Amino acid sequence: MNATVDTLDSLPEPVSWSEGMLLSPHHFQQNDIYWNNLLHRRLVMLQPHAWGVLDMALDPTELSKGRVVFQRLRCVMTDGLVIDYPGHFAPAGLSLDLSGTDWNQQKQVRVHLRVPVRGKGAASDIGDMQRYTIERGNLEADENTGKDEIVVDRMRPKLSLAAGDNVAKSYCSVPLLELYGDSRGVHLAPFHPPMLNIGASAFQGDGSLQRSLASLSELLWKKYRELLGVRLDDRGQPRLDSESSAQVQAARHLVMAMPTFDVMLQSPHTHPADLYLGLSQLVGFVAATPGAPPPPVLGAYEHEDCVPGFTRAIAYVRDQLNRLNANFRVLEFQRVGNSGFRLQLPRGIDTGKLLIELAPRAGQNAATMSQWLGSARMANEELIYLLVRRRYPGATVKEATPQQVAAINLRPGAFVYEVNNATIEGEDGAARPLISEGHTFVILGEPDEHVPAAITLYLPREGATARP
Repeated sequence: MNATVDTLDSLPEPVSWSEGMLLSPHHFQQNDIYWNNLLHRRLVMLQPHAWGVLDMALDPTELSKGRVVFQRLRCVMTDGLVIDYPGHFAPAGLSLDLSGTDWNQQKQVRVHLRVPVRGKGAASDIGDMQRYTIERGNLEADENTGKDEIVVDRMRPKLSLAAGDNVAKSYCSVPLLELYGDSRGVHLAPFHPPMLNIGASAFQGDGSLQRSLASLSELLWKKYRELLGVRLDDRGQPRLDSESSAQVQAARHLVMAMPTFDVMLQSPHTHPADLYLGLSQLVGFVAATPGAPPPPVLGAYEHEDCVPGFTRAIAYVRDQLNRLNANFRVLEFQRVGNSGFRLQLPRGIDTGKLLIELAPRAGQNAATMSQWLGSARMANEELIYLLVRRRYPGATVKEATPQQVAAINLRPGAFVYEVNNATIEGEDGAARPLISEGHTFVILGEPDEHVPAAITLYLPREGATARP
């Protein structure tokens, strides 16, 4: 629940002060309640997402056993109550025992921090909804004289942890984390709580949102430098051909939003809502690069679960960066039927040897990829049925070398193959190439469980220097 003016309780009226009135603790209590509510309401008007986690740390050893034990927790509740644990709460612990959970029945469990809402008699120990406990305070001196010390008692919020999808409305709560269990123990799920700064995601380690965004920034700068690299020829002179101009244009689009995005990302105190806005701007500039598909429709920032929105934007940027290759054009085959793929080849290309990449489905490996492709028929669309009638495989394939894989900027182990063109005797007796420029190239395999998820063609750009 985002704290907005419409979702807040009614603002209490201010205390009426007058000369000679008989003062009681009630007046000061109600005055404190009024000013705290007013401050919270004014803050929510400026920033609806002014609640959530600032920092937290868990005991990893206890967590693996199914016990949630907080070593540190700083957060702001939805009603503005500030929590700083351990702080004054020490030596009291903040923990929740989930070791008895049947993880086969409950796939994930969400853990919340909760405090009873502030009602009448919030510090009274009568009833179940006591918000504060009264703690014996220290001796405090009069600040004007430094003397006359008296004991000043303090009110301390009653914190507790609760597991479940929801928390009773009689509590003010903040979701903190989600857990799942397996044979190796209990683990953190990818869920991120509502956060007041991006640094609060650090408890997720390498899976934190901050780390994901930092990796994206590194990838963007790497791609920027790679794209600018094609501006110089072997003698170090600028190349002004159309392909290099397109790459320079793409590089300039990428870099436009990067300084602002990086400045926000480098500070752990940046609010995720601001980073989401910076990332959305980055999506727009990436969408302006040559050949980019339309960007996704990004929804409004969701404070209670912001990761899905970030993930959608990050996935689009990464996908487009993978398509932006300085030395190769990247063309996607279109899926046809249950096991066919087709692609209209550009004119003027060399079809003697073509590099294709197969994207595997879950559970597929190099052996299944090679088996499916090895039995597939590959040729121009108008020759496919001729191949079927003659039981001829068509163009032949072999696995690409590590050097070829590296040249197209793919990771080692990618499923890349070299397609070697050949000829076939047509119905008129003349030899015809199986794969021709300007024609539709078809790959037709067996309709079984080994059909890849997608196929990509990599064509060398004119004047591009292949890497060793």
